[in-house]
Amino acid sequence: MARPLVETIADQLFFTTVFISSANADYASSGTGFIINYPAEDNMLVPVLVTNKHVIAGASAVTFTMPASADGQPTGGGTQLQISDFNESAWVGHPDPNVDIAVMPFARVLTAMTTAGGEPFYRGFGPEQLVTKDTAESLDAIEQVTMIGYPNGLFDQLSMLPIARRGQTATPIFNDYNGLPAFLIDASVFPGSSGSPVVLYDRGTYTTRDGTTHVGSRLALLGIVAAVHTRRVNGVVEMISTGTASFDDMIDLGIVFKASAIQETVRDLFAKLGLELGGSTPVPEELE
Repeated sequence: MARPLVETIADQLFFTTVFISSANADYASSGTGFIINYPAEDNMLVPVLVTNKHVIAGASAVTFTMPASADGQPTGGGTQLQISDFNESAWVGHPDPNVDIAVMPFARVLTAMTTAGGEPFYRGFGPEQLVTKDTAESLDAIEQVTMIGYPNGLFDQLSMLPIARRGQTATPIFNDYNGLPAFLIDASVFPGSSGSPVVLYDRGTYTTRDGTTHVGSRLALLGIVAAVHTRRVNGVVEMISTGTASFDDMIDLGIVFKASAIQETVRDLFAKLGLELGGSTPVPEELE
């Protein structure tokens, strides 16, 4: 990396994600996860990895890949850890089978990477940055959004940095799309983007629902990408024979489950771990 310092909000966003490769005897796939640092009792900080159920469901082996760290800054390389006996007891899914969110405690993975000589460099969101239902109602019906992830498994192979893409809300955040805690975004979403964080990030100035323009920046975690709408396309197959082939064409409408659903899943995780979520904490310094 030509510029090693990680200072701005935009800089930090590139280090919030984890590349996830999962496999079993029948398949191999990849997706995105991201980290939220939750306070628990006794001032303990619990890093939680957030992804989709379908990214890790049924996997017997999972590999986590992140940028590497040295002296508190990214080195420009990567570090990874493979868990060859991964099973469903490692994670907790949202209780609603139709809500595609899964979470797992991530401290042991981070520690194992460091112990193996590859300390990861990452930035975690704070729980106070997750948009609540009340906050969502204060947002406008159309807002610009940014998602960070690994579409089609693509990322910078040297720095291990993910890819940022921008779009806008296609349904209002305050509305529950099809009765689920979800909304649509008009953005280029592809397989591998599953599990990407979707954030509201405005730099310099932003305009609120009442039309007031504010000087400054704002950052909020809106939710997690889970799927993309497709359409069935028929085409003519020539050369050997002539016929009709059907295939799915992405229509750039991603389904995002809301931050409130992430919080519900994390509460179940903490209950499973026998921990209590701590009170509110200041915004982490790295994401102020």
